[in-house]
Amino acid sequence: MLSIKYFKGSLKYLSQAPLLAGVVLGGWSVNTLAQPDDQGTDTMVITGQNLSDVDGPTQGYSVQGSDAGTKTATPLAETARTINVVTRQQLDDQGITNINDALLYTPGAFTGLAGASKRSDVVSLRGFHGGDVDNTFLDGMRLQSDPGAYSAMQIDPFFLERVDVVKGPASSLYGRTMPGGMVSMTTKKPQSEQQGLFRLYGGSFDTYGAGIDVTGPLSDPSLGAYRITALGSSSDTQFDVAKRERYAIMPQITLTPTEDTDLTLQAYLQHDPAGDYHGAVPYDLSVSGSRFGGTVDSSWSDADPANDVFRRNQRIFSYQLQHRFSDNLTFNSRARYTNMDVEVGQVYQVGFTGNGAELARGYSGSNEDLQAFSTDNNLQYEIMTGEVEHTLLAGFDYQRRKNDAKFSSAPTQQGASVRPLDPFNPDYSGNSLSGEPGVYADDTRKVQQGGIYLQDQMRWNRWNLTLGGRQDFLDREYHSHLYGNTDSRNDKSFSGSASLLYRFDSGIAPYYSYSEAFNPSPDSSVDGLVPEPVDSQQHEIGVKYQPPGTDDLYQIAFYDLTQENVQQRTTVSPVSYISAGDIRSRGVELSANAALTDRLRAIAGYSYNDIEYRDSVSQDGVNIESGNTPVLSPEQTASLWMQYDFPRGVRGGVGGRYVKGSYANADNTRKTGDYTLADAFVSVDLGEFSNELNGATLKLNATNLFDKKHVTGCFSENYCYFGDERQVTATLDYRF
Repeated sequence: MLSIKYFKGSLKYLSQAPLLAGVVLGGWSVNTLAQPDDQGTDTMVITGQNLSDVDGPTQGYSVQGSDAGTKTATPLAETARTINVVTRQQLDDQGITNINDALLYTPGAFTGLAGASKRSDVVSLRGFHGGDVDNTFLDGMRLQSDPGAYSAMQIDPFFLERVDVVKGPASSLYGRTMPGGMVSMTTKKPQSEQQGLFRLYGGSFDTYGAGIDVTGPLSDPSLGAYRITALGSSSDTQFDVAKRERYAIMPQITLTPTEDTDLTLQAYLQHDPAGDYHGAVPYDLSVSGSRFGGTVDSSWSDADPANDVFRRNQRIFSYQLQHRFSDNLTFNSRARYTNMDVEVGQVYQVGFTGNGAELARGYSGSNEDLQAFSTDNNLQYEIMTGEVEHTLLAGFDYQRRKNDAKFSSAPTQQGASVRPLDPFNPDYSGNSLSGEPGVYADDTRKVQQGGIYLQDQMRWNRWNLTLGGRQDFLDREYHSHLYGNTDSRNDKSFSGSASLLYRFDSGIAPYYSYSEAFNPSPDSSVDGLVPEPVDSQQHEIGVKYQPPGTDDLYQIAFYDLTQENVQQRTTVSPVSYISAGDIRSRGVELSANAALTDRLRAIAGYSYNDIEYRDSVSQDGVNIESGNTPVLSPEQTASLWMQYDFPRGVRGGVGGRYVKGSYANADNTRKTGDYTLADAFVSVDLGEFSNELNGATLKLNATNLFDKKHVTGCFSENYCYFGDERQVTATLDYRF
């Protein structure tokens, strides 16, 4: 359980972020606490009716509710767990082009696991990142990436309406999830009002892109609406010999055969001919320059242009159905089929050869074909029992994923080798490979999960009690076509959750919650066996504050989270894991999303995370001592984003992000440095200056404004990652 002693110890760290703490807690004045009971009662309580469209268009920087934490439309101020929401306006203002960057101002979320690489959405929540591509969801269902391979699905933010970040275990509703939480993305949906957007942008590193987004009613508006969203982009990236290219389209149609029935059909098709760079730099060439008299530039690459391939094709087809039998009973059903093929070939450094700073290199390749199906169906029933309001949810879901993956590598016993690289005078000419890489694995990887869940949200006299539970059945099978053997395992797991919140008339709402999660290891085997799923439990207490009559929200949460028998990634390519025992994460998070004046909006966040191994482990050259902190787990992060509306259609914003250094090895003898970065934007509504330009907006974004060279983190002393250099982007939007 969380202890008072731990809370007191954690509070001292808030003094290290006085500005953020002031912004977060500034609204909790004596006058606010002393408000009489008859103030704000009518405006504070949010009804289900005006929250029913939680996947609809967002306005500004704030939202009233979310369905990510409960699968029902629930006010954020009455949800007894921490949820942060990134809206469409925030995505646009900050010039976001990938999910990693979308969460830079979200406390408790760390997306520097791969530095400036944009190939995958890699998110650590509350210190847990072991299955870093396995905690992203789209429209309420898991994006079924394979964290034990290269098949990582990625959705471009241009197609999204909002991103909800749910903190802590969530298996009582979603089945297998990471302990730190989940990132729930919501796509744009067809609208009944005709509107459109055309976007052009260009910027640093020869980055260019164009997008279009058109929606409106069908020819017979009573039948429904349509939406077509498309995007094309390319970039030479900050890295030497690396390119990123993407083409995507998402057609949709929403049919309304009756006034009580909505059916949305959606396709998402994405082609990535070039998938950026994903390589690393040794600690002694990035963080510390003492060994060789300096470090390499943050644009440095260990790749070989002749053997650098990352191609990804995603095809996602889905439906969402809602039928309202009555005002109290609603049926929701959704299903998705996914097919993705990935081709990977890359040369990467594996450490020093012993000849000065010269780096040995290896080759890793993969050809993968992933197919997945998922469906989630539930009934929502609202009923009164005496004075208690119930929102009952009963449902089942089913998920299936199959990935055929053939992995190759070099050097090989047959003589294939890779030419070393001088990091200070790299030679990218010719072909660094001598001989053909050898196939070391040809596998079919299958995961199948079915679950039944129940939840009861009870509300009585400002008390909010939620109880939930889910029984899951998990089957895993790994078949080797090279050796003919099959490893499999069947598991059952029950996950529960409980929370209690009381919402005062003043808008203050203290709460407690308990939640559980389970998740299978991303690896197919540990010590020759398919490992059992890892379990996690979290206790969280906190306070939320929403001033009556506003959409502002202040949150503070203390949590105590433990995951048992963690499988921790030890190498980047090829992917490998070890069993690291138990990990305990305790911390505090503060966040504020508030209008300080009619023109000034602030988003502030601070997190302190004390995470440590609870067992000593020595395996595969990794030595972990009990009490050590995992790599890539910064103890503190802080952020502040301010947006101001100037006269005559001019808008601007500026932000700052601080990340404390994290350990670079398992034995905690080396660390990365702290870093603080600044971002800014300014936009102009050109229609304010000429009627002929009505609908046109010109925007300029700058990230890492002062071009600070920094390392976001290290998997080990051989694998460290440079963060983004300064990037300046100009965007022209035309709305019609």
